[in-house]
Amino acid sequence: MLVYIIDGFNLVHKISGLGNSASPHACLIQYIKKNKLTGSRRNRVVIVFDGGINEEAVGEREYEVIFSQDRSADDLIKERVKKAKNKSQILVVSDDREIRDAIKSEGACSLRTADFLKTKKKNNQEKEKEISYTLQREITEDMRKVWLGE
Repeated sequence: MLVYIIDGFNLVHKISGLGNSASPHACLIQYIKKNKLTGSRRNRVVIVFDGGINEEAVGEREYEVIFSQDRSADDLIKERVKKAKNKSQILVVSDDREIRDAIKSEGACSLRTADFLKTKKKNNQEKEKEISYTLQREITEDMRKVWLGE
């Protein structure tokens, strides 16, 4: 089981349209779920946001959502990794070099946001490959009948 610790606003600003949303916290959570960016449901997901509590994200049940309040999200992420027992199972998603360097020295792994978001493209490509040749032929034949009125 992996534990994803995600620098919330760092990722929000890398996804087109989320930064301008009325509730970027909730939108990010839905985006991650919809695109299955964290793989197996057995993996734990912790999303850390700077600032005060957002009511829409507080009710999240699958992921742990943390608001830094009067501290920085960066400090909370580093502290969380430092206190963890199985650091080799932690994957921190952030473009912040200071975070990546700090958690690496603790024995955890990091992933840049662009690489994390590539998971979406990979998942979508795999879905496209799932259609068998037989099914493709059936669909083509059905569409031919519809378009040609046969």
